[in-house]
Amino acid sequence: MLFIVIAAALFLNLMRLRDSFSWVQHTNDVLLSISGIQRAVLEAETNERGYLLTGIDSYSENYHHTRDALASRLDSLRSVVTDNPDHVARVDELRQLIDMRTAQLGRVIELGPERMREALDILEQARTDRLTERVEASLSALTRVEQGLLAERMARHDRESLAAALITACLLILAVASAAIAAFLLEHQRAGARQREADQRLQSLQAELMRVARLSTMGEMSSALAHELNQPLGAITNYVQGSRRLVEASSHPDKAKIGAALDKAAQQTLRAGAVIQRLREFVGRGETDKTVESLRAIADDALTLASVVSRDRPVDVALKLDPSIDRVLVDKIQLQQVFLNLIRNAFEAMRDLPERKLSIISRAAEDGMIEVVVADTGPGLDPQIADRMFQPFETTKPEGMGIGLSISQTIIQAHGGSITAEPSPGGGTLFRFTLPRADPGGHDTRGAAISVV
Repeated sequence: MLFIVIAAALFLNLMRLRDSFSWVQHTNDVLLSISGIQRAVLEAETNERGYLLTGIDSYSENYHHTRDALASRLDSLRSVVTDNPDHVARVDELRQLIDMRTAQLGRVIELGPERMREALDILEQARTDRLTERVEASLSALTRVEQGLLAERMARHDRESLAAALITACLLILAVASAAIAAFLLEHQRAGARQREADQRLQSLQAELMRVARLSTMGEMSSALAHELNQPLGAITNYVQGSRRLVEASSHPDKAKIGAALDKAAQQTLRAGAVIQRLREFVGRGETDKTVESLRAIADDALTLASVVSRDRPVDVALKLDPSIDRVLVDKIQLQQVFLNLIRNAFEAMRDLPERKLSIISRAAEDGMIEVVVADTGPGLDPQIADRMFQPFETTKPEGMGIGLSISQTIIQAHGGSITAEPSPGGGTLFRFTLPRADPGGHDTRGAAISVV
């Protein structure tokens, strides 16, 4: 019985081998026909160009000969693929394209060099119709399909030959047993992977919920602090104004200086109250009160406030703001907070360095926006938190809370802009953020060069 099975398998394999040889020969015939058609199309176009440029009759004669040969080659190709209805449909479609192309070429031949302008118009139309590219694409598709059919047939032949060689009872039992064991192990592995994935999703969800809870708590604390601080700030303002009136009524020789100092103290107290009020409104409503403001004035105020940090370690500040794009549509108090956060961070980062330089530059950006660049010469970005530096509670400062950059990002995004951080080319850190222009149709200076110290 074993010999009979082996003989039967060998006979079947020989029959399939003979079929595979016929398949290879069939594919070669189809590919040769396709190659002949490609050459004929190229020769027809070459003869058309040659006759149009030189007017030599031999080019015209060669074209007509090639055109007739094309029809013969298409008939030959169709007869080779008659066993495949899809191939027959593709050949008929190819014939239509070639007929259209040869009609164009024949029209150019008829016009000749004497009517060059009309012939060139036909050539321009041919370039628009892209018939040559469509013919090439159709021929390439026929080639790929035929090669794919041959590969599929050969693969099927290999599989069938292998199956015939392995038909025995013992191997079948072994295969079934192996498949059962493999399925069991695979299912066990997949179950473990699904469990691990579920655990990871649960841990990620818990971490996100904790972060949201911390942010919510911070918002509630901010609102409560804003409410509690408004009253003492109001009292301070009243005391300062009362002191100002007492100084004016006195005859003190320095009452002008004292009055000026009290005026500044009152202004800063009012500004603190405005910041707290804006913070409370921002936490409660998530909205901004936008007005047309001067970008330079906001930056100057922020530099004045941040200069307290750098009194003992002065910083060389370069304020290069384009005056043609100075007007921005922003919430002044909130934008001052952004500038103050970035400038103060830069001052603190450069505090112990011998070179302390800060550049604030502006330029026009796309979509009616202004890009502001704040660059320092500090130690640069910390790789450990570079990817999450705008997340809440992420900081490298021992005394920091990690919410300054997060709040700055929230404010910029509330204005329709974006903020990013990157290493500065000259060393240090470079922050970029965008703001809406108050006059988006104004002068565009996007091509202006920016030099960052």
